[in-house]
Amino acid sequence: MVDPASPIDQLWWVFLTGTLVALILSAAFIASMIIQQRRYVATTRQFGGRLLLAQEEERAWVARELHDDLIQRVAMLGHELSELERLGTGSDEPLRLAGIREELHDLAGEIRRIAHRMHPAVLDHLGLPAALLQLGAEFGAQGLDVRVETSVSGDEVPRAVATCFYRVAQESLRNALRHSGSRQADVKLERDAGGLSLVVADAGAGFDPEAPAALSGLGLTSLRERLRLVQGRLAIRSVPGRGTTVSAWAPLEHAS
Repeated sequence: MVDPASPIDQLWWVFLTGTLVALILSAAFIASMIIQQRRYVATTRQFGGRLLLAQEEERAWVARELHDDLIQRVAMLGHELSELERLGTGSDEPLRLAGIREELHDLAGEIRRIAHRMHPAVLDHLGLPAALLQLGAEFGAQGLDVRVETSVSGDEVPRAVATCFYRVAQESLRNALRHSGSRQADVKLERDAGGLSLVVADAGAGFDPEAPAALSGLGLTSLRERLRLVQGRLAIRSVPGRGTTVSAWAPLEHAS
């Protein structure tokens, strides 16, 4: 005959069972939190990606409206003013009309520049290499000598990758112009194994990429998100006093 377990043994087994149940519940709770966190991150990234795509589409639409509607209407007004100037009879009317016509001409040029800044038409019509050359010329007019080197044709680059790389070059050159102190920058676009590579480099002041201000900058965060959408990656190498190099890479076979 087996003696029944002592009260101490019974309490021990109750304690052990309760501990195991608590551990199982804690593990289940932690696993649930991890799953929920991953779902939240995935949903947030998906939303951010859709937001960037919607923003780019909206920019393109506004640029087309500015170019195809407002600029044409300004041009028509300029033509009408030219006719009134030719037919004017008052001594000061031609001079006043000429001044208005010049203002309209300047307004049309500013609208054209805004439209191009929002979404360059050359990117859609001639492709990324031509758009980079034009971008370099624009920054050259602002005092930054940009040397563009490319061995890629426009039809090789999918539209999503082209838009992404154009924004990378635009933001990198803008930062070089504003912060580097350098008067020269290099842009290189080339193919490598299975993908496309873009490098923008300057020999300016440089910065610390690990500094909080650099890590939290909206410009670089936006560029990383854009590259994630095309399954690409962004790398920034910079040392204070030794310049900055921004490198972007994206695969071509999976781009959409």
